[in-house]
Amino acid sequence: MNSLQRAIATTEQIRDALASEIVIAREERVLIRNMDLDGLNRRAAKRSEFNQRTLNLQQTLAAELAEVGQDTGFVTVTLDGLMERAPALGQRMSAVLAEVRALASALSELDHLNRLLGQRALSYVRAHLAVISPKPSAYDRRGGSATGGRASTVVRVL
Repeated sequence: MNSLQRAIATTEQIRDALASEIVIAREERVLIRNMDLDGLNRRAAKRSEFNQRTLNLQQTLAAELAEVGQDTGFVTVTLDGLMERAPALGQRMSAVLAEVRALASALSELDHLNRLLGQRALSYVRAHLAVISPKPSAYDRRGGSATGGRASTVVRVL
């Protein structure tokens, strides 16, 4: 297997990892709605493992593409250059990279929606805590009037 075929295989591994992460990210909404803290912590650990695994795959892909550049004599490896040298493999690489971009975009959107759900859940929790444990409205944190009026204490400086 040449370096370009290895690069395609690595890109396919990244694609597959993204596809499985999207499935898991969709299930994360249930954990947020149920406010399952243990489940969310486990999910955060799995996301960290995913991030590390894809980082390793990206580094491997970079090394493999550097090999492709050495094999083909390219200073910079581009899809157009790959299509000229090896049309079938270049087309395959282009298709897999397009899938990776689409999946990464979908995962980013899901993460954004999950963050919004998390923020909404946090606002509900804060509102609930404000009802359970209200802050006193008579005095501020310095012991002064919370209504905004000035204290009537007169201080003499000698």
